[in-house]
Amino acid sequence: MIAFYRKIRQRLMNENKLSKYLLYAIGEILLVVIGILIALQINNWNENKKERFRSHTLLENLVEEIKQDSIYFNNVYEVEKNTFLKSAELLFDVHSNSNLEIRDEAEMGMAFRFACFTPVIKFSDNAYKELISSDLLKRIKSDKLKRDLHEYYSQINFLLLYSEQTHGITNDLIDQLANYYIVIPEKKSDDREISNFSGAGEGQFTTHYNLDSFRKNKSLNPKLYDMIDIHKDRLGGLKIIKTLGQRIQKEAKKEINNERRSE
Repeated sequence: MIAFYRKIRQRLMNENKLSKYLLYAIGEILLVVIGILIALQINNWNENKKERFRSHTLLENLVEEIKQDSIYFNNVYEVEKNTFLKSAELLFDVHSNSNLEIRDEAEMGMAFRFACFTPVIKFSDNAYKELISSDLLKRIKSDKLKRDLHEYYSQINFLLLYSEQTHGITNDLIDQLANYYIVIPEKKSDDREISNFSGAGEGQFTTHYNLDSFRKNKSLNPKLYDMIDIHKDRLGGLKIIKTLGQRIQKEAKKEINNERRSE
């Protein structure tokens, strides 16, 4: 093809047809420019296709990460609400009311051990970080999804910070409560079952506690009340995170499906 055009150009020059040669030259330039533009367009289309595929993959990974995190957060929420918060409330009630009857010795023993327990906050944000670092977050069309993602990880980081800031309070109370109870295993260590922190393995332990001495230490009252507040604050944060996680999963799946239909 190039040789063909060269022959035409050489013939026009030999025949001294300047005007025709100029027209030919302009046409040749236009063809080259059009070819470059087409090549650039194809390249841009390919790059956009690659970005689309990568953003879809990252969104799918993000949905899976949040799904797994949601399972963990649900477990933490349930055990903190039904075991750790209730333990703190029971200790506070028993400490505040010397006439309160202890109906369940095992439950009272668990209360001393679990009242200050605050499960660690664990989560995965690899896909979200990659969406940001690769600048692919801008490809998400749903502004609501982008806002919820920002709020979701902001809430998790806030809960982490809150847990760190209250760590000293919980540790101090753990040390003080340790003066009023002792745990005695019922079985040899190699015979014990694994506890799921719901009291399933509590039959393997006996907790002896001194309620009279516990109640006489009046300085424990505000600290136990603070411990209840800490559990409630954490539960409030976990509830927000759970709601956002469920919403993000639905919105992200909808975003992926809409993008695939438009391809």
